[in-house]
Amino acid sequence: MDRLSIRNLRFRAPHGYSPFERETGNSFSIDVDFSVSLGEAGLTDELSNTLDYSKACSLIADIMQGKPVKLIEKLLEQIGSRLLQAFPQVPEITVCLRKHHPPVVQDCEYVEISRTWRR
Repeated sequence: MDRLSIRNLRFRAPHGYSPFERETGNSFSIDVDFSVSLGEAGLTDELSNTLDYSKACSLIADIMQGKPVKLIEKLLEQIGSRLLQAFPQVPEITVCLRKHHPPVVQDCEYVEISRTWRR
């Protein structure tokens, strides 16, 4: 199986546990790996024979710019489930979500979580 990856998709969005975070927003970045066959698209040069990563980015943007949630785990679940539903030809999807400069006392570049969904 081949892999199609989206790297460092960035958002400023009003997700976070504290009211302050939901008011001011946080910076997030997302990576996605799709296990998908790319051979037919390589032979035919047709978008219909591959995964439309523009559609994937739009679906992720809809979630990130949608209703605020408190936990990044909730965002991760929404993204992975929505992508799995939208792309039935994909047997496996891995999503990695980073929350940059989380509200902790220590200097922290980001907190990162990831999960893999399989059919």
